[in-house]
Amino acid sequence: MELLTVLIFIASNFFLLFFFSTENKWKALLISSLIFYFFIVGYKIIFLIALAFCIYQMSFLIERKKIKTWLIVILILLPLLLEKLTHDTFHSETTFSKGISINSVFDLRNVLQIIGISYFTFNALSYIIDIKRKYLQPEKNFFLVLLYLIFFPCIFSGPLHRAKYLFHQFKSMAINDETISSGLRLMLWGLFKYRVVAERIGALIKYLLVFKIGGFYYLFVGLLFFFYLYFSFSAFIDFFQGVAAIFGIKLKDNFRNRIYFSNSRQSFWKGWHITLNEWFRDYFFFEIIRLDRKRKFTNLFLFLTFVLIGLWHEFTFIFLLWGCLNGLWILIEKQIDLEKLPFKNFRKYAGVIYHLSIASCLALLFFSKSATELFKKIFVEQSHFPITFFSTMSNNLVILIFSFLLVEYHSIKSGEEKFNDYMQRKSLTNRWLVYFQLALMIVLFGLNAQMENDYIQF
Repeated sequence: MELLTVLIFIASNFFLLFFFSTENKWKALLISSLIFYFFIVGYKIIFLIALAFCIYQMSFLIERKKIKTWLIVILILLPLLLEKLTHDTFHSETTFSKGISINSVFDLRNVLQIIGISYFTFNALSYIIDIKRKYLQPEKNFFLVLLYLIFFPCIFSGPLHRAKYLFHQFKSMAINDETISSGLRLMLWGLFKYRVVAERIGALIKYLLVFKIGGFYYLFVGLLFFFYLYFSFSAFIDFFQGVAAIFGIKLKDNFRNRIYFSNSRQSFWKGWHITLNEWFRDYFFFEIIRLDRKRKFTNLFLFLTFVLIGLWHEFTFIFLLWGCLNGLWILIEKQIDLEKLPFKNFRKYAGVIYHLSIASCLALLFFSKSATELFKKIFVEQSHFPITFFSTMSNNLVILIFSFLLVEYHSIKSGEEKFNDYMQRKSLTNRWLVYFQLALMIVLFGLNAQMENDYIQF
């Protein structure tokens, strides 16, 4: 996605805001979200609007108990399930067609290939189930429900949100100097993490793959890809949190600071893609665990939860394997109880190495077409590491190391705080020094003018 597109989105919102009263300013967000979503997915926006209207009607039926909850859940899940089952393109090569033709309109596989369909579906399910649980009342205004389901910053980056959390913000949105400065700070931070850090890690990976790195050296690619996933995905979240913050909408955090240095898989999953994990916890795990009153199958249900998280990425054996391995890893850690092991200080640092080592192996599954291919790459192919790597990529490595240390410095200083809140505590002079530093590095060392979210294809 080009930065210019986002800037036009922001500018168009400011223009549209003048046409609405204070209590109706959310309608500007709806109009601009529809327009820009149309530019991305084309005629398929009609399908999403129709689906949103069905969800809107279902909310009243579920409140009056005139339809079974399981039936609504299946109906809402059906488009996503069909998309996953009919999707035959390798996940790292996914492209989305915007063009329209008579044949494509009636091609189910083409119609269902919609950016953000999983975020749309999961938010819809949480809305319906929360009504069933009487956590909120059905929203009477269809267009507010539609905005919740297709809000531009959320649909292209996540995170997942409860309807109650966003409805209130939409209705009371207010724009002022503080919201604008907060939003621009987060956008700047996201741009820096993506264009300077993530893209340079990506350049290292591409170089190694072109020169056929193989054998156990291939695990180094997994380590790089693990960091690439964090910086690219979290950068997207930060950036679009900033876009929403400009208009007074506070999106939830999806990553804890320095989560890549977790010392166990359990601590890692508490801070990685937080809202997705919370969704599966609240709407799957807690639902099925109620059936097990004696808690005999808790571990099995926990394992199944991770299997589903794996299949959410893609209905393939490679992601089924990824989900199973994550589930087993968590269960093994729970049995061992790492917190009870001796030498606490040593365990803290050794745990980071332990987690990074195994996490790097699992990361390789993300861009491997099959487990067999990955096995051959590591265990059958002759070990090979391109000797020109360090000389050719020396400049890239120096810039990357310095940039990573800069992220580390601010992350350590901010602790559990969001970058935006951490910067707000600084003096005006110090804030502007950081802004200038980040902006200068983006201009001098940034790669790729577009921001491409790898997770949007899932």
